[in-house]
Amino acid sequence: MQRIKRAKYLVDANIFLEVQLNQQKADVCERVLRKFCVGELEGLIVDFAIDTIVIVMENYGKGADEIRTFLSSLMGYKGLSIYISSLLDRIAATDHMRKHGLDFDDALTLQAMKENQIEEIISYDKDFDKVPSVRRIQPESLIQPHQTTTRKQ
Repeated sequence: MQRIKRAKYLVDANIFLEVQLNQQKADVCERVLRKFCVGELEGLIVDFAIDTIVIVMENYGKGADEIRTFLSSLMGYKGLSIYISSLLDRIAATDHMRKHGLDFDDALTLQAMKENQIEEIISYDKDFDKVPSVRRIQPESLIQPHQTTTRKQ
């Protein structure tokens, strides 16, 4: 099991899918992901979530080139690490499934959070609200509204 250093957030698959599938919240998700790309925010994504993203992209008709572009882009994220789930992580995830009523994907995500002492997940998935030790953050809360300030002289 590996501990990823300096990861404040776990980034859920649905944030990437909003962008990859050009869904309703793609713009705000892209802005948040850019913060991870340049290293302004630091977090991690679970390897299983990457596979999930690819499978969903394929199911939505995305081809090999688009999938390759997505996968290649992950290597350029300065503030995002990939957590490689072990078999022990997967076994522990089944306990989270039972305890919190999560599906396997979410339970494995929770296990990665526990292994890396992360309490905040950037996600639209309300299932994480069932877990008392997790604080779910929607991407909108990480974007500062554009403020125009006028100073009198």
